[in-house]
Amino acid sequence: MIKFDHIAIGCETLIQGSEYIESETGILVPVGGEHPNMGTHNCVMATGPDSFLEIISINPAAPKPAQPRWFGLDRFTGAPRPLAWVCNSTNLDADLEIASSLGIDLGQPTTQTRGDMTWRFAVRADGTIPLAGVAPMLMQWPEMPAHPASKMTDVGLRVEVSINTPAARQLTELLAALGANVMPVTITEAPETQLNFTLNLPENGQVVL
Repeated sequence: MIKFDHIAIGCETLIQGSEYIESETGILVPVGGEHPNMGTHNCVMATGPDSFLEIISINPAAPKPAQPRWFGLDRFTGAPRPLAWVCNSTNLDADLEIASSLGIDLGQPTTQTRGDMTWRFAVRADGTIPLAGVAPMLMQWPEMPAHPASKMTDVGLRVEVSINTPAARQLTELLAALGANVMPVTITEAPETQLNFTLNLPENGQVVL
């Protein structure tokens, strides 16, 4: 079974990404930390008790990893934008097998860290996200009393994901097979692929990225 976990906004530099979100929402997302196994770093903010928003980029101060970076960041160029949505799996190995049986390679489990946190995250051999970037990336948090978002700053920001894709049927079937519960995700059949994040602001405003 999988559950919605977080959204990732990509950028060429973390400063660029942080300034972008602040200009769009008026909210400054706090610095998170570094991912030494991937050579990336992030800013994070809770979007509920068990979900969060992440701004992520290559860390110029970190060595380049031996394998491609997650989220396709090795190929990322241009302005900050929605990059991926991530789900938390209760059994990552089994869920990756289910996806594979449907012809979708969501990657292989890797161990990742940030500070004192450790988790498992599926990454494809080439670092890309399948279905032209709109398939959910899968991870698995270890058993813990509370989700890491409970320790993040929460100003009342909430998120929704909308996906336009010619692979709507395939994506919908994948989520059903993975036992996805109610998620803030809408999937629409469309000739072109587009990943959109709606940020519902603390004082009833709304921004669509």
